[in-house]
Amino acid sequence: MSTELEESPPLRRRGRPPKVLPQGTDLRASLVDAAAMEIREVGWFATSTNRIAARAGLSSGVFYNYFSDKVEVLLAVYERWVSQEWAMVREVFGEPGLGARERIDRLVPLLIEHHSEWSRLRHALAVLARDDERVHKARLQSRINQIDEVVRLIGRRSSAKLRTAVAIRLMMFEAVADAIAAGDADAMILDRRTLSEELASSLIVLLMRPPPGRG
Repeated sequence: MSTELEESPPLRRRGRPPKVLPQGTDLRASLVDAAAMEIREVGWFATSTNRIAARAGLSSGVFYNYFSDKVEVLLAVYERWVSQEWAMVREVFGEPGLGARERIDRLVPLLIEHHSEWSRLRHALAVLARDDERVHKARLQSRINQIDEVVRLIGRRSSAKLRTAVAIRLMMFEAVADAIAAGDADAMILDRRTLSEELASSLIVLLMRPPPGRG
């Protein structure tokens, strides 16, 4: 019997060859990396699960082994973004010999830049939070965690009044930083440096200990 079929070389598919991932690669982390790059470069609304999987060097089927849909991978990218943000905060607060004003003056430009670098992620979160309960809950939980972390960092006794003051300043900072990232501040002919200084002045209040018996 002829063995021609068995001995024939396999047909080669046209197009780009599949990416070979190093042995032991964390496939979930690779998908999050790819989603993060897609979001930063083209935006969440312009990408797809197929594009994310292809960028990670994986098939679309592998994507669904780790994420149920595109929103779920967006939330994973958001979680990473928040972790990076708080790593910067902790690093500045961990530097010895800095006064309160110096810490804030050093931190605010870093956070504004972080928002600007991820403006497309921030935009997607703001839009989706209105209609997708998962995104809405994730943003709310993130803000609660931020309030808790700020109270811990400034070393003051937690109270409803303090948590409210922290929440107001965090939401204000987020709104202004996103406006700068979106170019709205420039369109309104607002000076970025002045905005940064005003944000720093609003945050510095949190680091100033109140008189005994107050807050």
